[in-house]
Amino acid sequence: MTFDISISMITTGICLFCAHLLLLRRQDTGVYLPLALLFLFQGTSTGVAAIAQTYDPDSLGILFRISVLVGGLEITLPFLLWAYVRALTTEGPTERIPKLWYHVIPIIFVLASFWSLLFLPDGFAEMELDDDDPRALGFVVIALAVLLADVVFKAMIATYIYLIIRRLMAYRTRLKDVFASTENRELTWIWVILICMAFYLCVSIALTVSVLSGLFAEDTYDTWLPTLNSTALLALFWAIGVWGLRQRPGLSRRPVVLPPEPERPEPRKYEKSALDNDRLERIARKVEAAMAKDVLYRDPNLSLWDLAKHIGVTSHYVSQALNTHLNKSFFDLVNGWRIKDAIEQLTATDETILVIAYDVGFNSRSAFYKAFKRETGRTPSDLRN
Repeated sequence: MTFDISISMITTGICLFCAHLLLLRRQDTGVYLPLALLFLFQGTSTGVAAIAQTYDPDSLGILFRISVLVGGLEITLPFLLWAYVRALTTEGPTERIPKLWYHVIPIIFVLASFWSLLFLPDGFAEMELDDDDPRALGFVVIALAVLLADVVFKAMIATYIYLIIRRLMAYRTRLKDVFASTENRELTWIWVILICMAFYLCVSIALTVSVLSGLFAEDTYDTWLPTLNSTALLALFWAIGVWGLRQRPGLSRRPVVLPPEPERPEPRKYEKSALDNDRLERIARKVEAAMAKDVLYRDPNLSLWDLAKHIGVTSHYVSQALNTHLNKSFFDLVNGWRIKDAIEQLTATDETILVIAYDVGFNSRSAFYKAFKRETGRTPSDLRN
């Protein structure tokens, strides 16, 4: 039990330290505030629970009631993680969450059900109640409320896992519309966190079923289970802290000076575009010229916004021209030119593959090999040989 409390206190320290660092940030506060609250709520809840378990483990007194009140903060964690991912993958300023009540109502319901534990009397564990005891009905109601809260909370976790996955899929697609090199902007670590969450959810469901069915002895839940849960929680929040503290919004735009024509959100399928086919075709020719003559693709940090500034039109119009006249995303267009240049250098020069990869605009050897194999079906070494 002492080892379990020690792990919980380490988790508390990590969470509160990360929350402190995130709350001090002055840039992108709309992005980092949900993550800061996630760490703050988890750290506070874990710390108070550890204190109650240390100083008053067998009582339902004041420490237990404080731990129940503070522990309710954990119910918001799946929502806060989703809100963080949503803000992290938003293009431009952080948007307000539409239909916020759809998220708030389940949280309030689970919180109210969970807080029914506050009505348990002190010394409840030592009580022996008969079926005729009028207090037995109240205890049954509390037990059912807590069970219902547990079921709804697990459903919330599953729902937010789905919403985060859907958001990350759309984000990955958008990256290829805006950037030529996406490997440093991919949120791979969040996918790992989601896998851990899904695993935790499956284990939690299995344990709940085992509790209800009486599969394990009662003392089992007071031995290895709390330690396992505390260790998994420590690993999870340590990983979130390591990656979350250094993660930057992937679709943030560097300051550029665009033409005076204001840029508007992209209409679906360009159905309301003010451009005719002739002008779109001229933009497409400008894009091709920027690649062929100006070798703009060799810029490793090239973005759609940079290309739009170079040819003197808005990024929305460039994106429309790429999709309707060149039938390519920005990512595929730029990497296609890079691979074409690399093929010429591989067959005409003796430069090393790594030098060629960096020369044509790739940021890493692995990204070059992956793009080369996708474009040609072979590796650079195979082509040179």
